[in-house]
Amino acid sequence: MFAKRRSENGSVSVFLIMILAFIFAFVALFIDYGRIAAMKVQSERLVHAAVRSVMSSYDPELQERYGLFAYGEQSGDQIMAGVLNSSMEKGVRSDKFDILPMELDSSGLKMDRMLGEYDIFNREIGEEMKYKAPVDFTLEILSKFKPLSSSMKEASNTVDVLRKLQKLYDKREAALDQMLAKQKKAAQGANGIPGILMGLYSTSISNESLGSSRVTTAAGVASQYDDYVSKANEDANRDEDEDPQYSEEIEDYLKDSADVVSRLGSKQGSAAASHTKLLQEAQQAWKEAFDQNERMKEVIAASESRTESAGYDEVSGGSIPGTTPGTNGDDSDTIRGLRGQTEKLLLSESLLNELKNEIDRQRDEFSTADRNISAAMSALGGASGQSGSSSQMKSTVISARSAIDSYLRAYAESGSSNKLDQEAARLNQHRASDKERKEKEKQGKAKLRDAANILERINELDQKAKGYMEEYRTLQTYYDESMEFNKQLAAGDYHGADLDNDPYDAGKSAMNDMDGLYGAMAGMMSGVTDELLQNEYAALYFKHFDISSLKDAAKDPQAKLGDAVVDQLSVKNQELEYILYGFHNPVGNISAAYAEIFASRLAIRTMEGLVKNSGLGHPLLVLAAALLYGIEMAIADMITLCETGSVELSSYIRVKVTYRDYLRLFLLIHSNNQKKMSRMLALIRFNTGINPAQRPTYVSAEVKVGMKLWFLPGVMKMVGYAGGSPDEVEGNRYYAVKQADYSY
Repeated sequence: MFAKRRSENGSVSVFLIMILAFIFAFVALFIDYGRIAAMKVQSERLVHAAVRSVMSSYDPELQERYGLFAYGEQSGDQIMAGVLNSSMEKGVRSDKFDILPMELDSSGLKMDRMLGEYDIFNREIGEEMKYKAPVDFTLEILSKFKPLSSSMKEASNTVDVLRKLQKLYDKREAALDQMLAKQKKAAQGANGIPGILMGLYSTSISNESLGSSRVTTAAGVASQYDDYVSKANEDANRDEDEDPQYSEEIEDYLKDSADVVSRLGSKQGSAAASHTKLLQEAQQAWKEAFDQNERMKEVIAASESRTESAGYDEVSGGSIPGTTPGTNGDDSDTIRGLRGQTEKLLLSESLLNELKNEIDRQRDEFSTADRNISAAMSALGGASGQSGSSSQMKSTVISARSAIDSYLRAYAESGSSNKLDQEAARLNQHRASDKERKEKEKQGKAKLRDAANILERINELDQKAKGYMEEYRTLQTYYDESMEFNKQLAAGDYHGADLDNDPYDAGKSAMNDMDGLYGAMAGMMSGVTDELLQNEYAALYFKHFDISSLKDAAKDPQAKLGDAVVDQLSVKNQELEYILYGFHNPVGNISAAYAEIFASRLAIRTMEGLVKNSGLGHPLLVLAAALLYGIEMAIADMITLCETGSVELSSYIRVKVTYRDYLRLFLLIHSNNQKKMSRMLALIRFNTGINPAQRPTYVSAEVKVGMKLWFLPGVMKMVGYAGGSPDEVEGNRYYAVKQADYSY
């Protein structure tokens, strides 16, 4: 019995031991599992701390000078390893109990996403400017230009339609002048015919004796014909032994008569041929005038539906702090009213039809005169024989002379009865302002030449600034490398802005720029774009040219610019202009900026000129006067800008706009983000010696940390596999792999 009890006690002990062992194993498993979980959390923190420590070593020059973050020149692996090792040091105490005896097994660091990549550079610019750029641009630029939007819209539309009409108007008037000139030239081709027919016009021709005078006209042929017949018969009836008495006179008469008929026929033929040709050309000129008049109607009809007006409307209707929606502040209605007067420039269909009909009448009247001349020549043809009729000769010569005189009075000779002069007088009624307009156009061209001379003075500095060319060649190399790094083509750069020598073309080009400017501002109002952030970043961090160095040239277009201007032509003194235009030479960017600012001033001042000269009446005269005013005032504005660095926006909106403000505006027009970013990156590299294409902004770190297991490493290995963990168990050590990513 005792033995049986001992056996039962032994079984219970074994069972209890087994239970205890199972509980111990279970607890041990969770102890190691807890240690592993703690190790993972700790290693996660360590790797993130290490990565942050690595990324704290950004380049201070890039940050301080350009507000950009990119990794510096220190070894990232060394920094990370140092941070990890120092974090895992156990200290020197011997009585410590380390529940997480972690050890660094390995670490790796990968740096990527270079600052020179467009996406990265653009993102950092966005972070730097996302609050500042829209506020600054709205308050400093957009709020100034908004009140002018309605007037500039009307001015742009008006200049557009009037310029087109001016071109068509001048072509039409030139065609009409050509038509009248062809008609008059055709008529003048018959000028010699009356003299061949008769000396002085008379309604009768008296008989004359043969040889009494030299026969030089058809009337002379007719006047001596009866005596010629009589004396020719008398000589013919003489006896054979008698000599002819009038042979010499008869011979002279026949010779002179034949000469008169020949000259008359030759003159008639040439007059008829040239008449046919010239009146056909006159008809073509009329057709050209008619077509131009029809095109003018089409231009007027389309003048109120320009798509370019949308940008002005959006800016005008947009809400901007500090401005009142719908406030225009000037005479946009006055400018719009000018377009309502464009109908004055058209010629009525009735007038044009009368001009066309006059060509037909001229052709008919010449045909009548030509038939009379042919009849006279037919009658004169009998002068070589004795079967003619002097009375017929006389009547046909008088009729021919009367017809040709009537024709020449109507179409060739100046006077009140000249139908072509009457037509010219009718046409001159609607050309009353042309002389004054042409004078203003002439003055405008002269003023434009003065403005162009300033650009010539600037461009002449290219030779004096050759010492800076090495800088620009270096800059171009950096730019090309940036474009290549971003897999962009470097072709198709801006070619610069030249001043047109025609006031109308200059005015239209200036208005086109203003259309683009307001369109770009409208796009900005609909949502802040990357382009605006880049533009404002460029204006904030890059230096612009000192425009005051051009004040002497602005005052005197013939002035020679000296060394003070040359000193301003280095790369460091025109960074913003380079970003804007991209010329790799000392003067190209400055010249382009000057020309574009002048064009902007011309557009605004032309708008004012349309208002100030609206009382002149004739729309084309108003346009010519407005352009002359605009050119003169734009030149004065450039002088003010060069002297003070700013100029009043308009005589209606008296706010100051600086040289830098204009560059900020033009950055919106010249929209090519990739090239502008490459130019900025090239300048950063040029100024700092740091190649953004080699400076990372992103790091990815991987760390492998090991820890000795206390219990059942095999079981932990099985648990790890069962959970799909990437961690490893080697022997009695557990290894955790952690990754951390970080970017500026």
